[in-house]
Amino acid sequence: MLVRANRAQSSRLVLPSRRTLFGKFKSAQKRVESFKKDESFHHEYSIRPDTFAFKVSGANEKSRSLTVRTPNTSTSPGGDEMELPKSHPLQKGTDTSAYNVMDFIYRNATNYPFEDKTPQEVFNRYPSINSLKLGRSKTRPKKIKMLTSDFIEDSLYNPNYGYFSQEVEIFHQDKPFDYNNIADVDDFMEHWSRAYAKYEDPKIKATKEANANRKRAADSSTTKEESTPATSTSKFVARAKTIEQQELARTGQFQQTKNSLQLWHTPTELFSPFYGEALARYLLVNYKLNGHYPYHDLIIYEMGGGNGTLMCNILNYIKETQPDVYARTQYKIIEISSQLAEKQKANAMEQKLVSQGLDSSKVEIINKSIFHWDTVVNEPCYFIALEVFDNFSHDLIRYDNNTGEPYQGHVVIDDHGDFYEFFTPELSPYANAYLQLRENGSQSVLQRSGTTRGKLDTMKSLIPFGVNHEQTVHPLLQSSSKLRWKHSLLPFKDNLTPGEFIPTRLLQFFQILKHKFPNHSLVCSDFHYLPKSIPGYYNAPVVQTVLQDTMVDVSTYMCYQGYFDIMFPTDFAVASDLYRQVTGKVPRVESHREFLEQWADAEATVTKKGENPMLDFYSNVSFMVS
Repeated sequence: MLVRANRAQSSRLVLPSRRTLFGKFKSAQKRVESFKKDESFHHEYSIRPDTFAFKVSGANEKSRSLTVRTPNTSTSPGGDEMELPKSHPLQKGTDTSAYNVMDFIYRNATNYPFEDKTPQEVFNRYPSINSLKLGRSKTRPKKIKMLTSDFIEDSLYNPNYGYFSQEVEIFHQDKPFDYNNIADVDDFMEHWSRAYAKYEDPKIKATKEANANRKRAADSSTTKEESTPATSTSKFVARAKTIEQQELARTGQFQQTKNSLQLWHTPTELFSPFYGEALARYLLVNYKLNGHYPYHDLIIYEMGGGNGTLMCNILNYIKETQPDVYARTQYKIIEISSQLAEKQKANAMEQKLVSQGLDSSKVEIINKSIFHWDTVVNEPCYFIALEVFDNFSHDLIRYDNNTGEPYQGHVVIDDHGDFYEFFTPELSPYANAYLQLRENGSQSVLQRSGTTRGKLDTMKSLIPFGVNHEQTVHPLLQSSSKLRWKHSLLPFKDNLTPGEFIPTRLLQFFQILKHKFPNHSLVCSDFHYLPKSIPGYYNAPVVQTVLQDTMVDVSTYMCYQGYFDIMFPTDFAVASDLYRQVTGKVPRVESHREFLEQWADAEATVTKKGENPMLDFYSNVSFMVS
């Protein structure tokens, strides 16, 4: 699923690789002096982008050009005047009426980032922007602020520097694995690893071979005692490593990193054609059960079609088993990535479709974001979305410890490109709609707080060590007394709860399905759990990149835009309830295994020892169908 681009680390200063004692030393010295002159600002690396969470008022953002306010007052969403803090408690020179020893200690020991300016002054200084406007920019922005969802959207999808604008490759096996002749899962992992050899960067491959040759030469020139390897050769150690790889593969986290490109693996490619045939069976049965045949064509939309493998597998199965339905089948791929779309047109249509005897006129590739869809499709259709929800941008919400009022997150990018989190009580329409729908549906957090389960979660949040409560207990269910006590000791978050990422983009997607595809049936799958998510947040993403051919997980989403993949788990209990409320359709949620046991030819992927990788792997994936 996840193999990322390997990008070299950039540096602010590049010195010549060779310098003579006199001549080149002078030119290097001039470059150093020029660098110091141009880059005189010292970035404060003793604090992280998420060290502080500044609570501010955003009301003046809408009307500051029309209304003059006094420095210390603003207007709340309800129209009442509220007092704004004169300065931040940790701001040096703060004049407070009551002495607080912890504030005093941190004020003199912590690097407050804004010198003599209050958070409100900093927030008011920068104009707002969104990801749509940033899409026209070829450089990463500075001196600006935006919603957290816009920052994530820009980091992933900006056409000039976003993560998905880079070179992309999806793992594709030339021939399907012959599972019935594979010994077991260990043997399958070996076949899988060898299949990645064609993606190996030639330079990396040559380096590995050279290192191996040097090691063999060194081993042969030493005595047996001196050449004993540092790592254990115990069969138990080897087995433990194999089990670790298998567990990573089962959760979609097995990485095969290549230096020059982003390389992803998906169950569609890994278990082709059997995975695609399972979806084809589901589509055919429901196409007839829903009464669409023979009155309507079988129209299939696939969002994010990858290499076009799923399309070919589905069309092939329909052609071979029900040619009368194939004659009236239309397949449309909606692809936001222009590079992937071009690759699909060349490979999928010209090579795959024609070589497999499929009619290319049945296929249309639409290079457009689903969020920019502007036509209404009234015909009955099936909408496939496999592993696309995880890269939908989310908004960030924190709640007031005392009142429970939600505050929406913004990312401020200052003059020097540094990131900071600010939170305002003014909610965007989608953030407000999500919170309202959640609390009025079956997954209400406030209603859960009065249940036994909710009280147990609150008690669990009181455990001081060993449990990451921010990731396992909803912020509104955590002990408010503990949070206030924690804030008194660590006054960095303005008495706000840990953050919660909410799927506002997913809500928007459901609304598009309702209004633009009113007669759709949804088939989607994605990860309901992802390990190694960033700490300190609820429903947090995994943020990863590749550095020197090694996958690296980082602990904040506020990273240099375009260099990191940001992936969110999907809470299918919440997602299914949102979908029901928005579209009026009743979805069904099943595990990856349950769906494939019902619709796939499971016998085709059984190894000699009776193991089944297609059913056992991706255990953290769920299906939702309507």
